[in-house]
Amino acid sequence: MKTFTRQLGNENVTLTVYLLDQSHEMPNTSIRPAVLILPGGAYRGCSDREAEPVAMAFLAEGYQAFVLRYSVGQNAAFPRPLQDAEEALTMIREQSGEWGIDPDKVAVCGFSAGGHLAAALGTMGKVRPNALILGYPCILASMDAIFPAPVPGVDEAVDAFTPPTFIFHTFADTLVPVNNALMFASAMDRAKVPFELHIFRNGVHGLSLAKPVTSSGLRSMVDYDAARWFELCTAWIKNVFGDFPAEAEAIPLNEDIEAYGVDVQLGVLWKNPACKQVKTALPILADSPQLQDAMGIPCAPSSISAENCCRKRELND
Repeated sequence: MKTFTRQLGNENVTLTVYLLDQSHEMPNTSIRPAVLILPGGAYRGCSDREAEPVAMAFLAEGYQAFVLRYSVGQNAAFPRPLQDAEEALTMIREQSGEWGIDPDKVAVCGFSAGGHLAAALGTMGKVRPNALILGYPCILASMDAIFPAPVPGVDEAVDAFTPPTFIFHTFADTLVPVNNALMFASAMDRAKVPFELHIFRNGVHGLSLAKPVTSSGLRSMVDYDAARWFELCTAWIKNVFGDFPAEAEAIPLNEDIEAYGVDVQLGVLWKNPACKQVKTALPILADSPQLQDAMGIPCAPSSISAENCCRKRELND
C-alpha cells in the first residue's frame, strides 16, 4: 500500500492518500472505486477517530481511500470548507489514471460536521461525488450554533443532481438530533433521488465505526448494533457502483513479457519449450486435474524456489 499527503490550496488543508497496490493475481481490481472521508469535529477540528480507521475499513473492502482535513476554526466560514472538498474531489478524479480509480465511482463519506460538508458538496458543489455516505450528519441551518461560523442548511439545497445517499444516525443522539437525518431523507424523497436510511435506537453522537478501536477507550462509543452501519453501507455501495467483476472461468494469461522467470504465470511458462524445468519441479502438478486452475498463478507464489524453477537467464537463452 502507498500512503502520502498532499497539501491543498487553503491554509492547513491536506488530503491524505491511501492506495492499495495492484497485483497481477487480481486483474479485476486494477481500477477501483474510491471513498473520500471527511471527519467530524464541529468545524473546530477533524477527528482522528473518523479519519484513518474509516479509511482502513474501506481499504479492506477494496476501495482506494482518502482523508480530507478541511478548513476549520477561524477558517471555517463557508464557502471555504466547500472549496476544500471541491479541490480534493477534483484532484482524485484528475489523478484517477495514475491512482487506479474509476472517476465515475467516487463516494464521499462524512461524519457530523464532515457529514454537513459532504452533503454540501453533494448538493451545492461545483463538482459532485457519485455517491454520498452521511454518518449522524449536521444538516439543518439551526445547527450552526455549535459551529465557529454560520453554515447553510443543506436540506434546502437537495436537487435532482444530488447523488444517491446512504444515511445512518441514532435515535439516542442528543448533540445532533436525528431530525437532521430525517429532514435530509425527506428532501431526497421530494427530489426523487434514491437514498437508504438507517436509524439505530442506541448510540451517542460521534460513534465512528462504533467499535472498541475507535472508542477512545469509552464504553459509550461502542455499540455493536450501530456498528452494522458499515456492513450495510458497503452492501449499498455495491448496489450503486457494482462489485468487482468476477465472471471469468480462469485467470487470463499475460504473454506480453520481456523475460521469463518465477514471477511469470505457470500457463505462460508451460507453453515455452525452454521451461521443461518447471514440469520437472512440478511432477505432481503436471498430471493433476488442478493444472488448469494453476495456469494463471505465477511460479513464485506456488512454493517453488527460484533454484528449482527456471532462471530468467537460462530461459531467455
